[in-house]
Amino acid sequence: MSRVSAAFWNPIVAKEYRSRMRTWRSPLAMMVYVVLIAGLGYAMFSSMARSNSGFAGSVPNYGLTLFKYLVVFQMVLITLVTPALTAGAISGERERQTIDLLFVTRIPPFSIIWGKLLASMSFVVLLLLLSVPIFSLVFLFGGIELDQVLYSFLVTIVAALALGLIGIAFSTWLRRTLAATVASYMAAFLLVFGTVAFGMIFPTKIDPKSTIPPAPPAVTYLSPIVPLVAIADNGQPLVPYLIRYDYPSNVLIQSSGGSVCKPLGNGTTVCSSGGPAYVPIGPASGTAIPSGPFAKWQYWQATVALQLAIGLFALLVSAFLLPPVRRRPGWRPRPAAVTP
Repeated sequence: MSRVSAAFWNPIVAKEYRSRMRTWRSPLAMMVYVVLIAGLGYAMFSSMARSNSGFAGSVPNYGLTLFKYLVVFQMVLITLVTPALTAGAISGERERQTIDLLFVTRIPPFSIIWGKLLASMSFVVLLLLLSVPIFSLVFLFGGIELDQVLYSFLVTIVAALALGLIGIAFSTWLRRTLAATVASYMAAFLLVFGTVAFGMIFPTKIDPKSTIPPAPPAVTYLSPIVPLVAIADNGQPLVPYLIRYDYPSNVLIQSSGGSVCKPLGNGTTVCSSGGPAYVPIGPASGTAIPSGPFAKWQYWQATVALQLAIGLFALLVSAFLLPPVRRRPGWRPRPAAVTP
C-alpha cells in the first residue's frame, strides 16, 4: 500500500467505518437529515406560494429565497451533527480503556487523529451528498447558478472540517466525553452563531464623510453563515444588521426630494429646501468585500481561509496533546553507566 493510500485508509478508518455503518443510528441519522431538509424546503415553498398572488412573475425570487433558507438550514444541521461525531473520538477510547492498545501499535499518533477525522468527515460528506437531489430542485425555479451551489457546498464542507478538528482537539484535551462534547458544542456555536451575533451587536458604522464603502466586521467572516447568505443574495450579506448608519447631530442629510434634513436627536427631523449637505456613501453593490483586511476578496474566500487556519491550529494542538510521552527537542536519555 502506498503512502497516499495509507494516509486515507488505515486500520483506524476501516474500524470506524465498519462500527459506524453497521449500527441503526447511522441510517436513522441520514433519514432524519433528509426529512428535515426536504421538510424545510416544502414548508418554505408552501409559505411563499400562499403569500404571493402572482406565481409566474415570482419564479426567480422563489429560487433565490428557497436556496438561501436551504443552505443556512443545512449549515445549522451540520453544526449540530459534527461535534457529536468527533467530540468522543479520543476521549471515548480513554473511557473504554483502549487508547493504550492504539499506542502500542505501529500507527503513529497523527494517523490516529487523521483516521478519526476522516471517518467522521466521510459521514458528513455523505449527508451533504444526500441533500444534493433536494438542492437540484431549486434550479426548476431559476435565479440560481451552478457556481453558487458549488461555492455553498465548499463553504459548508470546510466549516464542517474546522468544527470536526475542534471537536477532536477537545477530545484529546479533555478525558471525559461529556466534557469534550459540551466544550465542542460551545466552540461550534460561538464560531458559527456567536461571531454573527457580535457583528449585529457591534456593527460597522458608516462615516457620512467617508468615500470607502463599508464592510461587515471582520470577525463575522469566521462564521459560514455570512458567505452563505452572500452567495445566495449575490451581494453584500446581512447589510441591515452588520452595517449601520451613524449620523452625528450636526450632519445634514439630503433627502430624495431635493430638500435637506437635519436630525434633532429626539427622534424628529427638520427638513428645508436648498443648501449644502453631506451625502453618506452606502454599502457596496458588488459581491467582493469592499474594505477591511480582506478587501477585494470574495466572502466565501475569506471564510474558507479563516476556517482552514482554525482547523490547522486545532490539528496541531491535537497532534501535540495525543502522544502519551512528549520529549523536548534535542533531549536524549543519559546512557547507562557501564560497570567493570
